[in-house]
Amino acid sequence: MNIQQMKYVVAVANNGSFREAAKKLFITQPSLSNGIRELEEEIGVTLFIRTNKGASLTEEGLTFLEHAEKILTQMEIIENRYQEVTKSERFSISSQHYDFLGEVMGKVIQQFKDQYKNFRVFETTTLKVIEDVKSYHSELGIIYLNSQNQSGIERYLEQANLTYEVVGSFKTHIFLGKNHPLAKQKEIKLEQLCCYPQVRFTQEGSNFAYFSEDLIENQEQETVIYTNDRGTLMNLLVETDAYASGSGVVTGFTKKEIRLVPLAESTNNKICVLYQKNKTISTIGQFFIKELKQLF
Repeated sequence: MNIQQMKYVVAVANNGSFREAAKKLFITQPSLSNGIRELEEEIGVTLFIRTNKGASLTEEGLTFLEHAEKILTQMEIIENRYQEVTKSERFSISSQHYDFLGEVMGKVIQQFKDQYKNFRVFETTTLKVIEDVKSYHSELGIIYLNSQNQSGIERYLEQANLTYEVVGSFKTHIFLGKNHPLAKQKEIKLEQLCCYPQVRFTQEGSNFAYFSEDLIENQEQETVIYTNDRGTLMNLLVETDAYASGSGVVTGFTKKEIRLVPLAESTNNKICVLYQKNKTISTIGQFFIKELKQLF
């Protein structure tokens, strides 16, 4: 049994057929079929039910897939760890959902486009940001800290062997469509929002409030809309009388359709860059941090 055979099984399971899996893996279908057949003979079980319509996992196949995916995930972590050390053609960051990332990454790409061939920005959940940096999937992570979430996040970072640098601060702003009844106010009080739907980003670890990406928790809220996509959130604000909360640092096209109104008596929030404790930040990473500081 080898890693390549495990990848074959995962590919067939994900694509539902040997033909499609072979295309994705850039190998011939006979090579793929032979590889999986040899694996089945070695372990003494049938992994797939093969029909003219495709391939589906047997009960033993499902169990094998579960173990194989865990092993391949660990292999990816190892590969990412040493690719970050030995290669210089890739720069990756993971972040909560922030509009300003495009502007900062644009400057990074212009500065380093001759040295780096791949630039990757992952907008994701708070927990995934931390896990991405922990597993070397991304060099840097971007999250916010304030008095409500800081102690919980810091405990989690300590366990993950990560640290952070504060690059800027901001007051909480309410995001509204330009035609929202509250759009022309100079500031908004929390109680004024109770009768309007709130748009929030979905998160893993929902039992832990410190993973929340949303800056306000309105106990009197009647309607909540969850999404995992920043573009969808913005469209919902434009098309409805819903609201969201954020940093107030917005760039690009979003400015034309969205109104940002300060929240009265809001706490101070800090934008932070996460990174590995035992790893020196690369030159491109340092440039990214410098540009992010200038933006704030």
